[in-house]
Amino acid sequence: MHNSSDTEQLWPAVSGTPVEHAILACLGELDALAAEYLAEVRQLSGYPASAITDEEIVDTATASLELLLRLIGDLPVTQDLRIVSTETGRKRARQGIPIDSLLRAVRMDFRLIWRALRRHVPPESLVQFAEQVVPIWDAVEVHTTDIHAGYLAELAVMEREAEHERAFLLRRLFAAEEHDPRLVGQVAEALRVDPRSRFLVAVSAADRHAELRRAAAAHGLDEQLHDIEGSSLILLECEPGQDAAPPWLLKLPVGISPRADGLAGVSRMWRTARRLAAAVPENHEGAYSVRENWDAVAAASLGEFGRVLERSVLGPLDSCPPREAALLRETVAAVLREGTVSRAAQALYCHRNTVLNRLGRFKEVTGVDPLHPGDASIVRIALAVTAAGAGAGSSSSSGSVVGVSASAAAREPNASRGAVSAGAR
Repeated sequence: MHNSSDTEQLWPAVSGTPVEHAILACLGELDALAAEYLAEVRQLSGYPASAITDEEIVDTATASLELLLRLIGDLPVTQDLRIVSTETGRKRARQGIPIDSLLRAVRMDFRLIWRALRRHVPPESLVQFAEQVVPIWDAVEVHTTDIHAGYLAELAVMEREAEHERAFLLRRLFAAEEHDPRLVGQVAEALRVDPRSRFLVAVSAADRHAELRRAAAAHGLDEQLHDIEGSSLILLECEPGQDAAPPWLLKLPVGISPRADGLAGVSRMWRTARRLAAAVPENHEGAYSVRENWDAVAAASLGEFGRVLERSVLGPLDSCPPREAALLRETVAAVLREGTVSRAAQALYCHRNTVLNRLGRFKEVTGVDPLHPGDASIVRIALAVTAAGAGAGSSSSSGSVVGVSASAAAREPNASRGAVSAGAR
């Protein structure tokens, strides 16, 4: 309880002006003023009793009013009172009080203090009292600013905590050996998604995390961005009927998974996207997808066997002059990438017969026919192994040797590309 006798012991005697006497009187009525404040603040929206009790509102109001009266009267302020404003902002953030409601409640202090002081000022001193408008308003504004700062600081802390929780739950989901409905439900709640939705997972290439983060921020997707096991990933909940990744994502150096049917399937797609991201060459621009870049992932997985396969298939080209060998490799890669001899000729800016002659020469030298389905897959893997070993620093589309070229992508509709459009190459 606060009363005038307590006030006289805690504060030094004031000089005796009417306003100073009014401040001293109000300091002795803090309990009554806090009760008056409670009655008014309960009329505001955003202050439900379920979020904050009457007792807490009264306690906070008592401390806040004491702080403001001390500031107005230029009286000593204890360390506990100095942190009241910031701590109030932090508490209200945790309690989920909307910032607009909080600031309206705080600014009610001005009206309450003005009325309280006015009650103790004699009529003949009202002119002098009117001059206190600015000091009272300044004190309330300082209090309001500090509360706002505390509120925003706590929101930042809460967001970091929420991100840590989301990352923790995602790690558990990715590591789970079996489908755990309870874990899936926890992840869905933390991410605020429908666990039955379809999802795309995109993982940034090594040392290219910043590009994904900037793009996610630019598209308002910060909450969908997560840092897991040294990689940045974005988990996108697909809209109904959405068959392709968004165009902005296809321009980034990321591995993009096919769609996961439900949150429970995200774990496999995360591992898939990671393997694709690991195959993205340094300085490459554009996404890697399963349909377009499986060869790069397969080549990286074969290890020593892949290098043996490469030498077995492509080694005979070493007998050709270097320029001829390079042309034969480029032509075969174009045919495998474009799908037809005619399209390969367009991509290479040469005649169709030139492409056929080079294919014949490739078959003559290596003994394998790129136009034969069985041989084509072997050649594709061999070329991917070459690219993985020699083209790691290249930014061209040959990072995945038979990735879809820009010209081919422009000619083929996205609907034929499955979950990820032709831009992922």
